[in-house]
Amino acid sequence: MNAKAIRRLIHTELLLTLREPAAMFMAVILPLAIFLALGFSVGDAEIPVNRETGIVEMFHVRDVLLAGNIAWVAAIFGLISLPQTLVEFRQYGVFRRYRVTPMPSYLLIIAPLVVGAAVILLSLALMIVVGWLVFDIRFAGNAAAVTLAILVSYLAFAALGAAITTRIRNVRTGLGLGLALFAPMFVLSGAFGPRETFPAALRVVGDWLPLTHSYDLLTFLWLGATWGVETTIGTPIWVSFAYLGAIAAVCVAASGWLFRWD
Repeated sequence: MNAKAIRRLIHTELLLTLREPAAMFMAVILPLAIFLALGFSVGDAEIPVNRETGIVEMFHVRDVLLAGNIAWVAAIFGLISLPQTLVEFRQYGVFRRYRVTPMPSYLLIIAPLVVGAAVILLSLALMIVVGWLVFDIRFAGNAAAVTLAILVSYLAFAALGAAITTRIRNVRTGLGLGLALFAPMFVLSGAFGPRETFPAALRVVGDWLPLTHSYDLLTFLWLGATWGVETTIGTPIWVSFAYLGAIAAVCVAASGWLFRWD
């Protein structure tokens, strides 16, 4: 029963997402538009990347932009879209109604999680195809490692988004909190511009933000760096992976303890 129920819930959630122009624009069209705009503006600029300890290779800036875009797309879904969906379920009594049925209530959380992951992968696939056709984008990493990095990044943001909206009953309040959390992350993580130009205090703050770790993790793995290579934060890639995993675990535990179904 659960398998059939989750399929129907995912199908319904997917249809609702596809019918929401703002959500699809933010997750699919906007990242592609920003990627194309920045891709044309950077010209032939290249940057050195440490692929292994002591081994530096030159990559085009466009290769970095594509991987970095996926990081903030995952953040948008985890910090804004998913919390908004959960708050809507609470505000309009969806959780309360489902709790009196034989179907486990947690399936209502799994459905938007799965749909969010699917849309993120769609956004990535679209940018890869367009980037390859327009810019001859280069992928030097391991597809499994990059996919795993996208997954752990998305789970970290989704768990954080769920944790901050565990008791919120108003959609506007939930949306405001998500935006207030996403905006400084987007600016300070390096997704908006080079972190090297920031004052030292802001760089320290940025070093602890999950989007910074996700941005570096996806970028370096996309370019084929090994797990021991230091990122812009000054720590090995595996530390960023572990940090995002820890955020996901802590926030899931906090959500389970504080979550209100009605």
